[in-house]
Amino acid sequence: MATDIARAACALAGFAWYCLAPGPAWAAQGDAGTPPSVRTEGGAEREASFDIVVKGGRLVSGRRVLVVHRDDDVTLRITSDKADRFHLHGYNKLIDLAPGRTATLTFKATLTGRFTYELHGADLELGALEVYP
Repeated sequence: MATDIARAACALAGFAWYCLAPGPAWAAQGDAGTPPSVRTEGGAEREASFDIVVKGGRLVSGRRVLVVHRDDDVTLRITSDKADRFHLHGYNKLIDLAPGRTATLTFKATLTGRFTYELHGADLELGALEVYP
């Protein structure tokens, strides 16, 4: 009897998660199939650009989860109110940040997966880049 109740509770929890879980981060902003930051040419994703603004030790502008596809050309424009070093894990991309100045990091998304990005000096994880096949 206790096993049946536990199974029912798990099934209900799974159903609730399925019904209530948010879709992709860009779904609330328009077309649920394509992130708005990705420019398409002939139906194929070519480049994705994102603005990341950090003030007072927190992300104040930009998305926490950046979504692109393998082989997209990615541009990150990072602005911070303090000097620091931006690091994209997995790709091991680093760029120095000067207060109030925008630094630009450009690369091709060749690796798939989820890669966190952070400010090294502040030891502040800002979000993640998700690269899909």
